[in-house]
This record gives sequence, C-alpha cells and structure tokens, in this order.
Amino acid sequence: MPAPEETTAAAREFLADHPEAEDALAALIERDAQGAPWTFADIALDSGQFGELVARDLATSVDDGYRLENPDAIRAVIEAGAAPADGADAPAEEAAADEGGFAATSSADASAMLSRLPTLADVDALTLLGLIGTLLAVAGARLVAAPAVFQQGFVVSPANDTYFFRYWQERLAARADGLLDLGLFADMGGAAGTRPLAHATNWWVTVLLGGVDAAPAVAAWLPVVASVCLGYLVYRTARLLTGDVRVALAAVLFYGLAPVNVVYTSVGFLDHQAHQYLWLGLLVVTLTALGVDVTRRATQTDSQTAARAHARDARMWIFALGLAVAVAASAHAYGGSPLTFVPVAAVVGLRVALDVRHDISPATANAPLLGGLTLGAGGALAAHLALGWHESIAAVTPVLVAGGALVVVGLGELWRRVSLPPLALVAAEAVVAVGGLVAYARLRPGDIDRIRTRADDLFFREGISETASLFSPDFAVIFGPLLQLGLGFYFAVAVLAVATWAIARRYEPGWLVVVCFAWYYTLLATIQVRFAGQLAIMIAPFAGIGLVYLLSAIDIARPVAVVGRPADSDSQPPRARKEDTVSEEGSITSLGLPDSTRVRGYLVATILIVLLFNLLLVPSLVGQTTHDRAQFDAALTVDSHAEEVDREYPQNFVLSQWGDNRMYNYFVNGESQGYGYARSNHDQFLASSDPDDWYDQFQGRVGYVVITDREGAPENTTYAALHEGLGLGANDTAATGHYQLLASDSGVRTFAVVPGATIQVTDPAAVGATGGEVTATADVEIDEAGTNVTHEYARSATVADGTATIRVAHPGEYQVGNRTVTVTDDDVLAGNQTTIPSA
Repeated sequence: MPAPEETTAAAREFLADHPEAEDALAALIERDAQGAPWTFADIALDSGQFGELVARDLATSVDDGYRLENPDAIRAVIEAGAAPADGADAPAEEAAADEGGFAATSSADASAMLSRLPTLADVDALTLLGLIGTLLAVAGARLVAAPAVFQQGFVVSPANDTYFFRYWQERLAARADGLLDLGLFADMGGAAGTRPLAHATNWWVTVLLGGVDAAPAVAAWLPVVASVCLGYLVYRTARLLTGDVRVALAAVLFYGLAPVNVVYTSVGFLDHQAHQYLWLGLLVVTLTALGVDVTRRATQTDSQTAARAHARDARMWIFALGLAVAVAASAHAYGGSPLTFVPVAAVVGLRVALDVRHDISPATANAPLLGGLTLGAGGALAAHLALGWHESIAAVTPVLVAGGALVVVGLGELWRRVSLPPLALVAAEAVVAVGGLVAYARLRPGDIDRIRTRADDLFFREGISETASLFSPDFAVIFGPLLQLGLGFYFAVAVLAVATWAIARRYEPGWLVVVCFAWYYTLLATIQVRFAGQLAIMIAPFAGIGLVYLLSAIDIARPVAVVGRPADSDSQPPRARKEDTVSEEGSITSLGLPDSTRVRGYLVATILIVLLFNLLLVPSLVGQTTHDRAQFDAALTVDSHAEEVDREYPQNFVLSQWGDNRMYNYFVNGESQGYGYARSNHDQFLASSDPDDWYDQFQGRVGYVVITDREGAPENTTYAALHEGLGLGANDTAATGHYQLLASDSGVRTFAVVPGATIQVTDPAAVGATGGEVTATADVEIDEAGTNVTHEYARSATVADGTATIRVAHPGEYQVGNRTVTVTDDDVLAGNQTTIPSA
C-alpha cells in the first residue's frame, strides 16, 4: 500500500494530466466511501483514465472489483486544487534556487498537509514517535526542578512572583460557585488589573480539577502542560514553513531545551509566562498558516485566482477564528500585552507591500487575516468593557492594530491599482502609523501616561536579574545568548539572516511572520533578557533548519529543502538516501533513520553535542530560581511557631530578602500578594548597626525574620549580629534582646521577633555585680540542621539609679551574678518582667 504522501503526489500528477476528470474522480471518492468494491462500469472515467488510475496506484484490485488507495489523500488534492502540469512551475523553482532558497514548493506541500486536521494515516509510526519523544523532552526539561518543588508533601513553587498567582488562584477558586460561575469572571477584584486571563484560567482549571484542594497540583503541572502544547504549535509552525519533519522536530527540541524558557515554565512556575507563551504560539502559527496558504495557491495558479481561493476557503476562516482567539487572549494574558501586537502590525504592513509588489490584491489575500484581527480586537475590547479586565491600553492596542490593518490594506489596494512603487507604500504605511499614534495621544493622553509608566516598569527597573541585556558585557556580549538560549541561537541567527534576505526578494508571507517576530524579540531581549523566553519560541524553526543543514553538511542527513534547491535523488549522499520519505516536491514528510548503525551513532552524537550546552545549563539556571530545603524548612519552622503561639496575620508576617518573601508568607500566613515592605526595609534592616532599634518599627507588622547568607557583608551590622552571631553573641558579636533564634541550617537563620522578657536587678551589689554593668547568662539549645547545639547566651545592662534591667529573647535559667532566675516562653512572648530583689 503506498504512503499517503505518495498517493498525494500521484493524484496531483493524474489531475494535472487529466483536469477534466476532477468531477468524475470526486464522484468516485464518494462511491468508494460506501464501503463496497466498484468496477469500471460503475464510474465515469474513460478506459485510459481508469488504466492510469490503477497504474499510478490510486486504485487497487480487490475481490469483486476495485478500491481507492488513501481516498482521504486524493480528496485533499481535489479540495486544494490540482498541481500544475510537469514543468509548469520550473521557472519558480529556478528563481528559488537563484534567490537563496526557501522554495515555495516546500510551503505548498506543507500547507496542503497541515492546513487540515490530521488523521492517523497522515503520520507514520516513526514520525509520531519522534514527535512524542520531543514533546517528552519539553516536559522532561521542565521537571528538572521537581526535587526542589515537591518537598515534604508540599508544592514549593520556584521564584517569587509565582506566589502572587497562587494567592489569586486559591482565593478566586474558593469564591467560585462552579465552572459556570460567569459572574466571577467580572468580579475578580485585584486579579483583573494586569493579567486577568492568566488568573481566570488558573482558577477555572483549579475548579475543573476539584476546587481549592487541587490548587497545588494545578500550580505544579499547568506550566508543564502549557509548554507541551506550545511545543506542538512550534512543530506545526515549522512544518508549515518547511514541509520538513526533521526541521520541525529539531525546532521543538531547541524551543523545549532553551534554558531561559525552561526557567519560566518549569514545574510549579505558575506565572503569566506559560499563558503568554502559549497564546503567542497560537498567534504565530495562525498568521503563518494564513501566509503559507496564499503562497501555496500562487504556485499553482495565477495570483488573483489564488487570492480569491484563499479568501473563500473555509479552512482559512477557521485559522482566522484561531487568530481571533489568540489576539483576544494575548491582550489580557499579561501586563505588557501591548508589546505583543507591535510585530503583528509590522507583519500586516510588510505583507501588504509584498502583495502589491507581486500584483496580488491585498484586500482579497488578507481577508481572513483582517477578519481574525478585527474579531480578536472586538473580543479584547469586549472583555475590558464587560468584565473590567486589564487597562484600557491593553484593550485598545489590538483595536488600533486591526483598524490600522484595514487602512493599510485599503491603501495597498489603491497603490496596486495605480501602480505606484511598493517601497513608497512602506513609507506611506509608516506615516499612517505615526499619524494614528499622534491622534491617539491627543484623544487619550491618560493612556499615554500609563504607557510611560508601564514602560518604566518593564524596561527601567533595577536590581532584578532579568532586566539585564541578553548581550550583557558581563558575558562578553556574545556568550549571553549561549547561556540563555543554547547553541541553537547561533544556528538561528545565520538562517534568520538568509530568510530576511529571501523574503525581501520573494513572495513568502508565511516566512515574513516568523522573521518579523524573531527580529522584534531579538531587539527586546537586547534591552532585557526577560524577553529571551519569547525569542526562544520565535527562533526555533530557524535553529531547526540550521541543525539539519549541519547534519547534511557532514553527510549524515539529506539536505534541507529550504536552504537551497533539493538535489536530484541520484546525487544524494549515500548515507542519507534512505533516511526520509520525500514527496516529489522535495518536502520531507516522514521521519526515517540511516541504515548504517555507525551513521546513526554519528547522527545521535552530533545532535547531543549541539544540545550539550542546553543540557548543562538548564539545571544550573533552573536551580537559581528554586527554594532549597533549608529555606522551605525555615518557612515550616515559622509556620509551626506561629501556630503554637497563636499569631495571626500581620503578627506572623515574615521579613526576608524580597526575592523569597512571597514564598515564606504564602506558607506561613497565605498573604503573598506583595513584597513591597520586604523590598523597602529588609536591606536597610540588615545594614543597621543595632537590630533591637528596629523592634519598635516592627511592632505589629513583623513577627519573624529569615536571613540568608550573603557575601561581603560588613561587620558591626544587624546582618553580622543575626547571621554570624545567631543573635546570641557568637563569633564576637553583640547578643540581641528581641530576636529569638528558632533554627539555623545551611546559611539560613530563622528568628521570631519577640518583646523579650526583662530581668530587673534592684540591688546589683547584692548579686555580686562589679562595675557599672550586670550580666545575665544562660545556656540555650538551638536546632542547627536537625541537631540541638548549646550556645552560651549573655546579655548585659548598665546600672542606672541603682538598678539594671536586662532584656533577653530566649527562655531558660539565667545566672545573674550569684543569683539564678528562670525565664519562661510566656515571659519572652509577653514581655514579662522578673525581678531579682535585694538580699
């Protein structure tokens, strides 16, 4: 039985030779679908056509008649339109070779295969296993953090902001009356401010899977599931563009193992990135599909017929609907959503210019695209007006892009009819864009002020590692991408440059999408590395092409069709001839492996070497965001102590380094909405000379302090007294009276802020005190890494007016001169006073 790809090729050749037989062949498909064999007498084909049908393996003999081979593939060819006769597209192919590649035939074959819903017959077993394997690699990379995330029966999410999302996830899920509680979508409180769709999705999935009790599991696995879904979208995008399954699978690997993307979507990382990336992937794949379809049709017929067929194809309007969903969702996925639509506007403007240059009607060729943008913009605006979601700038931006697209398409249509230069059209589009922004600024000055504020938040915040440039001088400029994206970045840049040159000369609106998005996110990542996560998605197809090109250059794979004209089969490298299933147009639609075991070993070794940096860097970069056992133990220690002494929020608020603050407070008091107090006060507190001086500022606001190891801390500071001296006066530091050490483990010190008990000595001479000070000393047991260690704790006070008052933070039996006094836990927590009277 021939493969579906072989049937597709044979059907195209048959219809190219016999276009008059299309209706008869369509009728035969319907006749064959009845399930019974048919004979020559039952069909409308003549004897010659029937003979060719059998000779081309489109039909095969069975008992009592004939049946069609792969009727779904034949049906798809008829629906897509017959291929031109042999040689009709030779000039186009020669142009592709002369102009650097990105053969339109590859796009054509890919679109024909991928613009319809796949069936099991479309994918061979090895290709399916390859896809499953790469998606498992995507998931596996994100499970590197699992040991740090799943601790002692809890889900300990990495980083800090994740606990903001968990805060709203649990509160909204607790309020929901069920999956159909539509009123909650319009009443999400503070969650509706800047990332409403992310919060809404989180609580809805939580309710779907069982309610608040399922919240930790959703927080753990939702980012991984979203990443795997995005991996499939990357696969479809690469296949649409290249028709090469090897490139598509390589693209998934480069995306899935990009360290910066893994960090933002690892297990437990419930933040806006997983949502944002997924909708961005849908946005790109739908725009790409719409572009590739026009190119495919233009290679089979004249440009105007191709544009009209594109606009009338119901499948393209399904993609337009997907585009609308992506636009509306992207507008409300995260705070900086207006940035998402800048490359969309660029794609529309440049695509219209390409249409005009190649004498294709912009209005017809872009009808589904305009429909998707307009519908999506309407959805984004409706969510803002009806549900109160996000800021107005987020809802208005897609409206501006959709409106601008309509104007630009109309302008392009006029430009084409009067035969003006396409390059001048680009300048006119820029004038339209600037004019629109000026008008918007005058009509809504408040939005412009808000844009400036958001831009300051996104681009000019300091003290956060993700605000550095991808090309930071700290990593010699060129090594930053290696650390964040892996070696695939360098493959991608080379191919991206070629692709940019190619679309400037050829009609490739599908490639235009990924080229625009790739350059745009390269620019943003140059400003701040936080955008490298999106860049990893955009450059994945280019990196995949680069890898396959490398493999073909060392003679272990068939050349990739998009970087040059496919060579004839007789000139293929002998090692690669049986590697893949190839259509007659050069697309590789089925994965294969070399026959030689040694060549297979070379193939695997080369791929592993290319991905080596990713495999090494992913664990180290992910490890920088996770909370280690000592930190989580500190949170549990504080929670246990707060429950034991009955402290409620805010008396159980934990002060810590701001990057960990939400984690501590999430597990102790559940109030992880913000970290502003910690960011404003923690460093000042550690730099102060006397921690006890801060007690009055903390009273009623801070109940616990967690201090972690830091390098280069100065002496004679609060940090030295509490971290190095444990608050007990160890290591030649001063003991404190308001900080009770609860635990010390692996550089993490956990303290309860307490009033401290006071020991009043009314007659210092009676206790044998000499000089002007009285000292109280006790042995205090401290839990250090699970072992009780005894420290001497000594506090002194100056005699004034014949008395001395000593404040202590730990319970115990204190030796004061020649007298002994007992201080209890209640004394320390209540600030009680114990008096040592005169003898």
